[in-house]
Amino acid sequence: MEIPTLLSAYFAAIDDKCLDAEVIAATFLPDGRVVRPDGVALAGRAEILAEQNESFARFRATHHMLTDHIVTRSGDAAQVRANMQAMHLWNDAGNSAELQTHFVAGGVLQASAKLTPDGWRLSELTMRPAWRTGATTRMFLPAHR
Repeated sequence: MEIPTLLSAYFAAIDDKCLDAEVIAATFLPDGRVVRPDGVALAGRAEILAEQNESFARFRATHHMLTDHIVTRSGDAAQVRANMQAMHLWNDAGNSAELQTHFVAGGVLQASAKLTPDGWRLSELTMRPAWRTGATTRMFLPAHR
């Protein structure tokens, strides 16, 4: 699987609420890392799976769109830059047309990948927001309520 497809499959699993150990293993190296927009780093497949599922459980729906992938390969390693826009609808949201029920953010994904015998796997995925609008202050509260 090529790297842009790998990224799209990972975010599709998040949006479809089916992020599981199989998806994580197909996306990340065993010691892979995710650096969230707030700078918190998740290390290793088990932590990525548990923490991403906990975080995204706060939302009734999400919708991630990835564009403009730039992949720079050097042997069995690659660096990736892509633009991302994502919508997050809070679980307790009423009328989704109201601004305080959701937020939309845009930014840059940066990733490092390695080619393994099983295909490309990410060693690190970083999400750097450029802008946000809507009900964003709630995202900085703990996921457990």
